[in-house]
Amino acid sequence: MSDQPKRPEEIQAGPSSSGYDPGQWYWESRKKRSNPMGTAVFNILRLADLPLQYYLLRYSSFLPDLIRKIGGTAIPLSSPLSATGIAGLSPYQTLILGLAAGSSAKQVYWKLMINDTNMPSGFSTAICAYNTLLNTLNTGLAFWAVTSQVPADQGSFLSSLTTAPAAVPVGLGLYTVGIFVEWYSEIQRKRFKSRPENKDKPYSDGLFGLARSINYGGYTLWRVGYSLICGGWTWGALVAVWLAGDFCARAIPSMDAYCEKRTSQYGSQWAEVKRKVPYGLLPLIY
Repeated sequence: MSDQPKRPEEIQAGPSSSGYDPGQWYWESRKKRSNPMGTAVFNILRLADLPLQYYLLRYSSFLPDLIRKIGGTAIPLSSPLSATGIAGLSPYQTLILGLAAGSSAKQVYWKLMINDTNMPSGFSTAICAYNTLLNTLNTGLAFWAVTSQVPADQGSFLSSLTTAPAAVPVGLGLYTVGIFVEWYSEIQRKRFKSRPENKDKPYSDGLFGLARSINYGGYTLWRVGYSLICGGWTWGALVAVWLAGDFCARAIPSMDAYCEKRTSQYGSQWAEVKRKVPYGLLPLIY
């Protein structure tokens, strides 16, 4: 029995060959284990973000009042001449709500169809709170005169797009590409892992052939795009630096440690993956 490969649940926690140790909470979160309560909490909280963002965009004066209290100038996101979008929102408001909806839909799909690891309720709550905080910051910055990217003409959805600051179409492109890359890369890996002959093997083809953690890269792209649309170039750049820094300093080294531990009994598979795919987050960047 001692010669049998260890199952993922039996991997010994500890630092990687580079000396990075993700911490015990990370090793617990990597165990293949169903957690119905954690799944329910995650999905409910991510879906609850949508009515919150709608309320903040359509009815609440909380964010504009907060901007004024700190000495800023709040601007309306619609006018009597604005076209009516979804549920009484202007085209710009509708776009912002659509970004929140896309992020929730993608993450709920991931939890229900892709993820198979242990996510306790506390961990699920923290992830959801983080994403809702980022979404709410974006909504707030859309109201602030200094950062808002509200289009000059909201008479129609087309005129809204053509008269919006350049950060809006650029952000929409990044958001679309990023959501697709994160979503489809995880589907590709799931299909590979579902085949018995690939059990416990690292995946480095498809979109994961571009970067070892291309799903993190996709998340970074759509988050930056979302931020550009709401808060402009400076806010988008700050979010890019924050996410890239966090992924490169914490998430990718953690994944390296996990993959080293998981594949050590199969020789140098992970080392070969790192040679084959030299980039960790996004191709040609990092």
